[in-house]
Amino acid sequence: MDDFDMERQFLYENTYITGPDGYGEGTKFSSGIVRNVVRKIIEDRMEGAVYDSTRASQIIKELSDMIKEKVKTMGYNRYKLVVQVTLGQKAGQCLRLASRCLWDTAADSCASAYFENETLFLSASVYGLYYE
Repeated sequence: MDDFDMERQFLYENTYITGPDGYGEGTKFSSGIVRNVVRKIIEDRMEGAVYDSTRASQIIKELSDMIKEKVKTMGYNRYKLVVQVTLGQKAGQCLRLASRCLWDTAADSCASAYFENETLFLSASVYGLYYE
């Protein structure tokens, strides 16, 4: 074997596919399907939970990792995923959550789910941002 074979470089041709639809059915981020998955995860994890300020940050990290890992397995390989989870104590206050993004409305999408019980509320959002 000569040195050239050991250092072989692969050159890939351009596909000229600029959107998720070009990769086939089911590759576009589906907010409805992702919303159902997120809702199931937070309901399973938070059912019967009581608000505890000392564990809130740990719960948020666990939930965001669980959501991200589950959505990654759903086959959205051409998407960057951003997961945002908000957890707070329910004490008669009012809260409004809003977000804004600069994105391609044809390819990018988001899914949100909400959970509350007697002592806490939780909002989870997943943003799927297509990249070429």
